[in-house]
Amino acid sequence: MGSTSPLDGTASPARRPAARVLVVSDSAALGHDSRAHRVARAAAAAGYDVTLVGRADDSPPPALPGVTVRRVEVPGTLAGHRAARPRPGLRWPLAYRSAETHRHRTARLAVRDRTLRTREAELAVRYRPLSRQAVARAIHAAARLGHAVRGAWTRLRAAQYEAAVRRRLTPTGALDDVVTAFVRLTARRRAWRRLDPSLLDLEAAYGPVLDACRPHLIHARGRRSLGVAVRAAVRAEAAGRTVRVIWDATDCSALTPAATRRAAAARESDERAHAEEADAVVTACAAYGDHLAARLRPARPPLVVLNAPAHADTPVHAHASAPVARARSAASAVRATASAARVTTSAGATASVRAASSARATASARAVTAARAASSARAAASARVPAGTVAPAAVPTVAACGGVRAACGLGPDVPLLVHSGGVAPERGLLTAVEALPKLYDLHAAFVVPDPGDERVRDLVDRAGELGVAARLHVLPYTTPEDVPAFLASADIGVVPVHHLPHHEVTLATRYLEYAHVATRYLEYAHARLPVVVSDVRAMAAATLATGNGEVFRAADTADFVRAVGAVLTNPPRYRRAYERSGVLRQWCWQTQAAPLLALYAGLLDEIGHRA
Repeated sequence: MGSTSPLDGTASPARRPAARVLVVSDSAALGHDSRAHRVARAAAAAGYDVTLVGRADDSPPPALPGVTVRRVEVPGTLAGHRAARPRPGLRWPLAYRSAETHRHRTARLAVRDRTLRTREAELAVRYRPLSRQAVARAIHAAARLGHAVRGAWTRLRAAQYEAAVRRRLTPTGALDDVVTAFVRLTARRRAWRRLDPSLLDLEAAYGPVLDACRPHLIHARGRRSLGVAVRAAVRAEAAGRTVRVIWDATDCSALTPAATRRAAAARESDERAHAEEADAVVTACAAYGDHLAARLRPARPPLVVLNAPAHADTPVHAHASAPVARARSAASAVRATASAARVTTSAGATASVRAASSARATASARAVTAARAASSARAAASARVPAGTVAPAAVPTVAACGGVRAACGLGPDVPLLVHSGGVAPERGLLTAVEALPKLYDLHAAFVVPDPGDERVRDLVDRAGELGVAARLHVLPYTTPEDVPAFLASADIGVVPVHHLPHHEVTLATRYLEYAHVATRYLEYAHARLPVVVSDVRAMAAATLATGNGEVFRAADTADFVRAVGAVLTNPPRYRRAYERSGVLRQWCWQTQAAPLLALYAGLLDEIGHRA
């Protein structure tokens, strides 16, 4: 049977090899792991027998041609035990010893309180002889006193338990650091087992699946999947089979700031224990590849493979360019108001807007939760979303519906900027929200993993305080392969990230998607979207070299307004940069997949599996 080339989509007479390839992802949402999807599809198109293994969640499984998808439940028993049964020690000696006891005692206290309130009401409305009434009230008063004492005792123990749990979840104290240092010193390369039990949960869930699939090559997507893959290869070798392991270190985990010293020590121990066992390392940028090569000394120099969308010869814009008149009027509005924010709502009006925005966000979050519980409702969801609210269901998967512009309910002459990605504070979305009052007719669309996230509601509330909630639209993710087509109808793609080590060295996925249209930077590129990016090193250099957008100082709202105004003044100029520079051919999955598939072929050839 013929196979399909992953590069040009043409039929190939090559016979399907017998080699089995496992792509292992530890993403919290397998359906949104674009890197895992692209790797699996490329390997399947090259003729390999591909299985994608990932965490089970509430979303439908991804539909990938030629790929078997296996979703695995990861209960989190070992990781949860640390918080569910904290060790109170000398600091919290009265704390409950388990979550079950804590819930039981607090529930009993609440029920007892309701019972006594009911008894008090009964004594007030029911007639009794004076003597009986006095006795009943005396008994009730004694019961209330006992309840007050028991309540104080229960609340004291509950407060100590909750404090102990918080400390277990965020071990930032001096004693925690001492324990972490002791474990690192004594356990060394195995310290991760004690410091991060969630890795053992992952082994317990994924290990049997990997053994049952009997792979010849395992592509471990992310640092947390690497140890699972390495141990599966060791068990296979003991059974007489040779398995090659590729570590796809595209998450730049070593440069991502850890929440605690315990988390940082666990990550370092895990990497040092397993990185040298990988047969090859793949990363998304040369700088991070050099960092890994110097620190961990892998068997081969890391291979750089961008997480870029596939290139389409025909642009997929549904909204190729804005009218010149609209661009000029938008630029004039920017220039006229850039010196000051003219938002003068009264205190009462501001409070009303904030309350209304909070109510809309809460109601919409509930709608999203309900929609996610029904996959059929998600598939048939409407594309239009009222301004200032979150979308009630997943976005349609084709650009024919009008993409992000139609999903926001906007016409073709309304300027629209889009951000696609997470909403953590370091993503810089607050900068975009606070710029909206100075950009009068501009709308902003945030395409996020979870529109019901508390941080999303904070952004909507802030927009309400500024009087621009009607121009902020929050939408859920679409499928990874449809992202460029979905984003194409916007005018600008923004990546306003703050200065952090892992932001400095990589081209964000969405940047490439913006350019092909346009993964964040790469997604914007493939949508042929002009981009506005913060001055983090890699993306700023790429933008200045390509001429496809403007750079602003990270977290500087005024400079963000300037950059957006410059792009809106002449959008065609920035769109033409993509065709002029030819970067889309370099920043595309067809180009990036070729060396990855060559690496596959070389590793499999070493163990006797030739295509």
